[in-house]
Amino acid sequence: MSIDGGGTKTLAVIYDASGHEIARMQTGSSNFAVNYDDAKQSLIDVISQLLENYQVGLIKIGVAGYSRIKDVSLLEKEFSQLFHVEVKFYSDALLGLYSVYDTKYPLVYVIGGTGSIVYTLINQQFNRFGGYGHLLKDPGSAYGFMMEFIEDTLNKLDGKKRLNKVQKKFMKHLGIKSNEALIGYINRVLKQDIASLAQVVTEDKTDPYVQKLLRNEALKVVVHIQKVLKQSKINDTFTLVLRGGFIEKAPYVKEYVINTLKQKNIKFILKEDNVEAVYGGYIFSQLSSRKEV
Repeated sequence: MSIDGGGTKTLAVIYDASGHEIARMQTGSSNFAVNYDDAKQSLIDVISQLLENYQVGLIKIGVAGYSRIKDVSLLEKEFSQLFHVEVKFYSDALLGLYSVYDTKYPLVYVIGGTGSIVYTLINQQFNRFGGYGHLLKDPGSAYGFMMEFIEDTLNKLDGKKRLNKVQKKFMKHLGIKSNEALIGYINRVLKQDIASLAQVVTEDKTDPYVQKLLRNEALKVVVHIQKVLKQSKINDTFTLVLRGGFIEKAPYVKEYVINTLKQKNIKFILKEDNVEAVYGGYIFSQLSSRKEV
């Protein structure tokens, strides 16, 4: 049984030895960073329901908020005793990585959504890069894009300079007219609220100003990938996965990233299979069993 526990839903799937799906069950959130007890109960519920009709030899669980689990081994022991089967916990990101992992090439897994982070999987060695949070702007994300836009808007307002039409539209959307009002708004809303405004700004995707901002944010993604390649000593072909709402949905961003990497003669294989992250639990278990043998 593989379980992908996220902030929105918890999906559990039972696979046979060949990777064919036998059964699945879905329940609510299991994000340990939001509510430890609720996350734990969601996992217990979904496992219990599936085990009423099926027997499994191993349960691998990838959960959001993994770093908030104080004693992973203790939690694994508790679940293993409860269900009389070996249970292992991991970060939900690890399941996502293994779902697209090809043992032939190193994997570079880029996420640019509300925030940004890059993961690598090389010879089953897992590493993360970035993901430093919004205080450092999260470059290559919707939040990073918006902060660049807002900073430029504030600079113009402070200097009594005329806003362009996109900035005027943005201010009208928020219902504010001054730099003080914009500063107040930014300091009282959440990171995700700011990131969501990228959809408003990028509605004017043909505007040269918006295109410039999008190119700049895409370039930050490229620079991050280059740093990761250098730090990971990846000098040849690698598998590249580009995920996240900003990279995949913001106009031109994914295209800019891919074309810029090609212009720099960086060798990669773009993987765009929409494989569910939960499938990574099966791949991980198969590779782990081979390694043990």
